[in-house]
Amino acid sequence: MKKMLFLVMLILVVWPGEAARLTKRPLIELGPKASLYISSVNFGLGAEMVVNPLRSVGLRMDLAELSFGDGGTRFSFNRLALDALIYIPVRGIKPYGFLGFGLSANGATHLTFRGGLGLNYAIARSADIYIEPGVIVDFVDIPDGSRTDATFRLSAGGRFGILK
Repeated sequence: MKKMLFLVMLILVVWPGEAARLTKRPLIELGPKASLYISSVNFGLGAEMVVNPLRSVGLRMDLAELSFGDGGTRFSFNRLALDALIYIPVRGIKPYGFLGFGLSANGATHLTFRGGLGLNYAIARSADIYIEPGVIVDFVDIPDGSRTDATFRLSAGGRFGILK
């Protein structure tokens, strides 16, 4: 039993460390993205920035997005939205999970929480493409009352390292 416990501990401690050593990420990444929102069907084109202070954690901020569809056309620039990316250390395709929140006010106050999973695939030394399904829960406080909306989002795009 002790040998089995030692083997499990060895796998849990050494294997992620070896995989993390192979996946060096740039400190700052910028990239375009396209998103499909499914509740009322909207399509968005935007840009994001990812800061990777640690090998297993990144912080993402949406820089700008132009969305259009059933909900009308709107442009958002540098809204307060922050996601934590938790990278899962494996070889090849690099999976990650994300959790985040956002806050905006334009006549109504929107507090959003989002989460999901994603896959990065390296196409060059400091360039990745990714696909990411997720869920956005939006709490809206309007003068007449409040409501809660849930939206499924499917995003795809690229990230290009600009600072090592």
